[in-house]
Amino acid sequence: MQPSWYLYLGIFFGPFVQEDAAVLAAATLSASNPKHFPVVFFVILGGLILSDIWKYWIGYTAHAHPRARRFAEKERVINMADKVHSNLFATLMTARFVPLARVPAYVACGYFKVSYLKFCVIIAITALLYTTVIFAACHLLGEVFGERLEVILPLIGGGIFFVVLIGFFIKRWIAQRD
Repeated sequence: MQPSWYLYLGIFFGPFVQEDAAVLAAATLSASNPKHFPVVFFVILGGLILSDIWKYWIGYTAHAHPRARRFAEKERVINMADKVHSNLFATLMTARFVPLARVPAYVACGYFKVSYLKFCVIIAITALLYTTVIFAACHLLGEVFGERLEVILPLIGGGIFFVVLIGFFIKRWIAQRD
């Protein structure tokens, strides 16, 4: 087995650990070493799709528990299920691009018994869009910044993380004041 297969295997399973970091790492590898481009793109895309579609079954199997079934029969939960069913594409597209929203949205789809085929198709579409955006951004930044990309990309990632963290604490602080 060639060393690149180990790399591709790690990239494939990366989204099961932390998908944003895995996609960003794969895109950075692709931008810094173009010989990996088409393979890395499809490997991370496949890993991303598989790491997302299994989360559906967590929510779906929750109905095996009597307490979860009773909760699903409450009016507000039924209303939420109706909203998810009627706005499925928008819900999953938003969840794809909003930090910390993916897992709850995917589990909720299973819990609300959204069509699994429809769920998988939309997950594949959103994963393709997300991966394309991240790869395009990394390749564009690579062309603009060249060798400095290795320094600039972690700074950008850290900045985004810092902004999200501050937003979380501000939201929490506002909620505590109310």
